[in-house]
Amino acid sequence: MNDQDNQSGMEDYSRYLWIAVGLLVALMLILGVYWISDSTRLARASESLNEDRIERGEEIFHAQCAACHGQDGEGGSGPALKDKKLLKNTLDDVFYSVIRSGVPNTPMPVWSVEFGGPLTDEEVRDVVAHIRAWETDAPELVVDSHVADAGNGAVMFATTCEVCHGQNGLGGIEGIPAINNPEKLNRLDDVWYRDVVANGRPAKGMPTWGTVLSPAQLDDIVALIGAWREGESVAPSFSDTELIDRALYAVQQNDSESALLHIARVLDMVDGSGAAETIEVILVQLQSGDLAGAEAALVTLRKEWPIGDPTSGAIHYSANCAACHGPQGLGGIGPALQENEFVQIHNNAELFLFLQEGRPDTSMAGFEGRLSDSELADMVAFLRLWQK
Repeated sequence: MNDQDNQSGMEDYSRYLWIAVGLLVALMLILGVYWISDSTRLARASESLNEDRIERGEEIFHAQCAACHGQDGEGGSGPALKDKKLLKNTLDDVFYSVIRSGVPNTPMPVWSVEFGGPLTDEEVRDVVAHIRAWETDAPELVVDSHVADAGNGAVMFATTCEVCHGQNGLGGIEGIPAINNPEKLNRLDDVWYRDVVANGRPAKGMPTWGTVLSPAQLDDIVALIGAWREGESVAPSFSDTELIDRALYAVQQNDSESALLHIARVLDMVDGSGAAETIEVILVQLQSGDLAGAEAALVTLRKEWPIGDPTSGAIHYSANCAACHGPQGLGGIGPALQENEFVQIHNNAELFLFLQEGRPDTSMAGFEGRLSDSELADMVAFLRLWQK
């Protein structure tokens, strides 16, 4: 058999090879098209889920947040959130953390059920998604620059830092350093302290406060540290009413130590007044562990608070109210205050607030800024003398 016969006897597989290559190429094209379409489908599904989340978040925001921050995040009693600069510089995790735990010493409450609020973590994320959706067309707002206040910083320190660093930063828990030491404070500048407060020192047990406190609150704490650096003493600007509310809340949470701290501060503020004896009784109840008795006494005290001096109140009434309501409260331009139903049906705290704010669109202007809290309390006590 010659070579030609051998070659003619061998089968030619090249045709099958090309068919296999063609099938492989076709399969790759099909997979590519499927991958592209599947990616598009997944992207659309993800977009749809995000739209659903934004829609749910919008409903929650309007129901829970709009009263303070405005229906469209434009601001109101709370800060504006639809602000391009704010949204650009604030991570979703920061929004999430602030909404969950609230902001201490501000009207911003906790919202997470974990801390006693009404929202689940999933609902908080829905709200964050709604806020984030504003970023594309949010205006860049111009806000007044914050002037740091050491007094406000002292309030923040007393409610967030004092438990570890001690009252006025003079030392508390063993192993945690005192802060109020001018010699040590002069070694480092305000920028360093602000960064430490904001970012914490986890290895040393120092928590991160930048996700809880606002930038303005951080500035206030740094202002307090600056005052301590100069050897100044700064007292926290608590109101006595706020401290009583804090004490009542602490008792209801079975936190007798915090309640004692708040009541002791109230006692310092009212020392020598008619309210001191009542406060001392509550202090003894807390020290003896009678939380039920302390709670009942605090509830009664809150309704009767503030407790003023009617003798001083008569002087303030004569100077500020007699021209309208008459020297003996029998009326004139304004209504009579003797045997006055409005006075009789409202407790002291409500009357105090009324005197502070006045009645809008009437000649009854509020006294906030004109009379001190103690002077208003005295006036309430005086008005009580004219009621049955």
